[in-house]
Amino acid sequence: MNDSDTPHPAELCLQRTLERAEDFMRREPTKAVGAALGAGLALTLLPTRSMVRPLAIIGAAMLPPILVGLGLIKVFELCFQNTQVEETPPLDSP
Repeated sequence: MNDSDTPHPAELCLQRTLERAEDFMRREPTKAVGAALGAGLALTLLPTRSMVRPLAIIGAAMLPPILVGLGLIKVFELCFQNTQVEETPPLDSP
């Protein structure tokens, strides 16, 4: 069996949650519709402007240091790529 065939624990948890939700929807369709409407209403009433602006400010403040770090990593990769160690020929034993 391959490692790619076995699901990760997070995938198993998500599958179990989806199965439970599907079972709940089949047993209690009116409650499921009510829960979906309530969740949709709650998401609609969220103050998105007050949430998006601080996240954009934080992201803009973090962008230059992240780009500098990525640039330094690339410089080190290029420097060490050109300075490869040459292999020494094997010694002849008598």
